[in-house]
Formats: sequence, C-alpha cells, structure tokens
Amino acid sequence: MRLVNTLMAAALACGSSFACAQAVQYAGGKATFDGKCVVCHQAGGKGMDGLAPPLVEYPGKYAGSDDGRKHLGHTLLSGMFGPIKVKDKNYNFKMPAFASLSDAEIADVLNYVVFDLNAQHGNAKPFDAAEIKALRAAPVDASAVHQRREGVVKGLGL
Repeated sequence: MRLVNTLMAAALACGSSFACAQAVQYAGGKATFDGKCVVCHQAGGKGMDGLAPPLVEYPGKYAGSDDGRKHLGHTLLSGMFGPIKVKDKNYNFKMPAFASLSDAEIADVLNYVVFDLNAQHGNAKPFDAAEIKALRAAPVDASAVHQRREGVVKGLGL
C-alpha cells in the first residue's frame, strides 16, 4: 500500500508533464543530447519549426532497417545540411558533425533518441560502439548524408 501511495503522489506531483512521464533508459545519451542537441531539436526532441525536425517518430522507424541505422549514425558523425520534409513540414538547417564524440557517446545518444524519445521503434536493436566505429571507418560527407536521406525515407514508406 505504501508503494501505491508513493506512486500516486509522484503522478500527482508530475501532473501531465512530459518530462516526468518520460522513462529514461539511456541517461548518458540524454545528457549528451541535452548538452549538444537540445538547442536545435528542443527538449524531448520536439524540434523547432523551420529549423530542426522533431526526433520523436522517424528515428524509431529508421533504427529498424540497416539503411536507416547507417543514416542515423552518419548524420551524427558527419552532420547534414539542406532542406528536408518531415510530415509535410519543411526544415532547412545545417546540423553540425559530432565526430568528436566517442563511439560509445554517439551510440548512447542514438539509443536515447530511438528508445527514449520514440514510443515506437519496432524491432530495432540498441546501437553499440562497435557499430559506430564501423560507420566511422566508412565516412560520408554531410551532403551525401542529405542525399541518402531521401532513399531511406522512401524505403521506409515515410
């Protein structure tokens, strides 16, 4: 009964706040996201109209395919620039490269985005440092990341 009362008190204290409702599995990834990505993609990955797309749906879908996983990894490693469309909204910004982060840090932030910010991620498996290391060994520049995005989006039917 004490546990039920504690849980009820916590729920009441949080109200309808997304921050309280969000269970974080990848705290290290959240810390990196909050320090590097939140300025453009905003808290909770909600995005910023016209500038940075939301990260609360597509990354979860990308992570279930090999091409999508590569795209996510290369986007963090190399950055991406140019116009994109997400759910009939246009965005045009230059995402910087985060290649200075370690392979483990990139894997952690991708896991935070895919599993903590996305309610649906299908059969996606967590990223690990070895997967990021392999992507780093086959570099792609930011313009190629942008060009490849269209194929990933079409391949996933988004």
